[in-house]
Amino acid sequence: MKIAKRILISFLFLFVTTIQAQQNTAVIQERINKVKEKLGDKLLTTADEVIAKYIEAVGGKEATLSVKTLMYRGRFLSYGINDRTLCRYFKRPNFIKASWSKENNRYTVSDGDKVWSMTPDGRKEQDAPWAISFSHQRIDGNFIDYKNRGIKYDYLGLEGFESEHAVYYLLRRTFPDGFIEKLYFDVETGFLNSIWKMSEPWVNRPTYYYDYRKVGNIRLPHVWISVLENANPPHVLLIEEVRINKDFGENFFNDHLEKPILK
Repeated sequence: MKIAKRILISFLFLFVTTIQAQQNTAVIQERINKVKEKLGDKLLTTADEVIAKYIEAVGGKEATLSVKTLMYRGRFLSYGINDRTLCRYFKRPNFIKASWSKENNRYTVSDGDKVWSMTPDGRKEQDAPWAISFSHQRIDGNFIDYKNRGIKYDYLGLEGFESEHAVYYLLRRTFPDGFIEKLYFDVETGFLNSIWKMSEPWVNRPTYYYDYRKVGNIRLPHVWISVLENANPPHVLLIEEVRINKDFGENFFNDHLEKPILK
């Protein structure tokens, strides 16, 4: 099992670093031109159109809005580190909570504004770049009602990679606090393929999303691959359990407020 895991991680490392390598722009442009020719008038040309296609691909706006709470539990694989269980919980409109096990009394929680790291001794507010990124996460991926929340999407055209045949719609997402990400959506399926953080100190830090499966009335990716540094193997999250509209309890997302603030 350990050998198989190492082979998997090594393969993914080679795959991701190949994608990030210098690309043959002539080959990519040829593929883009073929897509343009194939789609013709059906080619999407605005960010709103791309986002609408994605929402439809995962189940539609009604199904997306019907998800009031979401929990996923996954097996976190990282080269040189034993498997760990990662749990994340979401609740509309802005709540997110993450821990390394269901029973862990150390976790991170956010109400969309502040981010707190919790220990048995109390809570500590976080404002590092990872915390800013954490606070941006939403149950709908920031694709519903984003204009009213001050999130801006810019359509950057079509993009591709020499190492794969797919062509993607490329959008830039800018949050009100100035945090920037690039998002790649598969032209054929509409699914979100990857998000690349583009703000310091995370520039060109991608997370890839694969294996979309239907859970209830929506589709969610069950394999996440994150690259933290070009020279390091990627982190892999294999989703093993998903719960939709589970009642977490009245104080599940704000029980940290009862704890003392740590300096």
